[in-house]
Amino acid sequence: MAVAVGVDIGGTKVACGRVDDNGQCLDYAELPSMPHDEEKMFLQVTECIREVWPTTGASQKPPVGIGVGVPGKVDAARGVAVMQNNLPWVNFPLRKRLRERFSVDVILDNDVCMAAYGEWIERGGEREETFVYFTVSTGIACCTIHKGEYLRGAGFAGEIGLVPFSGGDRLERKAAGPAIGGGGLSPREVMEAYRNGDTRVLQRVEDVLEEWARGVYALVSILDPHHLVLGGGVMNRNPFLLNEIRGKMDPLLLPVQKSVLNRLSLSRLGAKAGCVGAGLRMLNWSSDSGKGVSIWNQSR
Repeated sequence: MAVAVGVDIGGTKVACGRVDDNGQCLDYAELPSMPHDEEKMFLQVTECIREVWPTTGASQKPPVGIGVGVPGKVDAARGVAVMQNNLPWVNFPLRKRLRERFSVDVILDNDVCMAAYGEWIERGGEREETFVYFTVSTGIACCTIHKGEYLRGAGFAGEIGLVPFSGGDRLERKAAGPAIGGGGLSPREVMEAYRNGDTRVLQRVEDVLEEWARGVYALVSILDPHHLVLGGGVMNRNPFLLNEIRGKMDPLLLPVQKSVLNRLSLSRLGAKAGCVGAGLRMLNWSSDSGKGVSIWNQSR
C-alpha cells in the first residue's frame, strides 16, 4: 500500500494527513498558521508534516511524496506560492524548500483545487460532467473540474471571493469566516446563536446567506454544473446552511434552473478534503496507484 502526505495550508490553520491509495486518511494533524512571517509560516508547515511522518524504524512505509495545497495564486509548474491574501508568502519557493527538508517529491497546487480533486474522486470522478467545489472558510473561492480537467484560465481562475455581488466590498470580505464574527462573538458562536433564534445575529447571518446565494447562483448561471459541492470550515461545521442557501437561491432561479437545488450538496470529506485531495494527487502523480488514478490519467 502506497502512502503520501497531503498538506492543506490556510490562513487559520495548517492540516496534514497521511493518505493511502484508497483515499483514506490514516493520520491527521493540525497546527495554527503563522500568517505574519514567511519563515515562521514555513516552519509551522514542516512541523505539521512531521506530526504525521513515520518515525525512523516505524513499521509504516515511508511516503512517496508530499502534495501541498496553498491558497491564492500558485505556479504549479515551478512549485511557487505566488500570492496569497491571507499568508505572508510572495513568490515563495515552497516546493524547493520542502524537497530540501524531506528529500521526497513534492507537488504544489491551489488549496481549493486539491480539495475539489478529493471530492470529485470521492463521487466517482465522472469525466463527462462539470463539477464545482465552492469553499467558505478564512476566504471564499471555487474550483471547476470540467470533463476531467481543471478550468484554470490564465492561472487565477476560481477566485470568486474577490467579486462584489451586491455593491460595496468583495464577497470574501463580506461573507468569509472572519466577517461572520463580531459584537464579541466568534463566527462559531454567531452560527450557534443564529440556529437558536438569537435576534442579535439574525440580520447579520441573513445578509451573509444572501451573499453566498448570489455567489453560488453566479456559478450556476455561468457553468450549470452537474455537481456543486459546498465545503470549507464554515460549511463543514454548519451543515444546516445547505438548506438555508437553497432557500435564498430559490427566488433567484429561473424555472428551468430549479433542478440545480438538487445538485447542490455538502462536502463528503469534510475538514480532511484538502489533505485527502493533495495526498491522492501526489500518489497519482508519483506511482499511478491512487484511488481514481485511471480517471485522472486520461486527462493528464
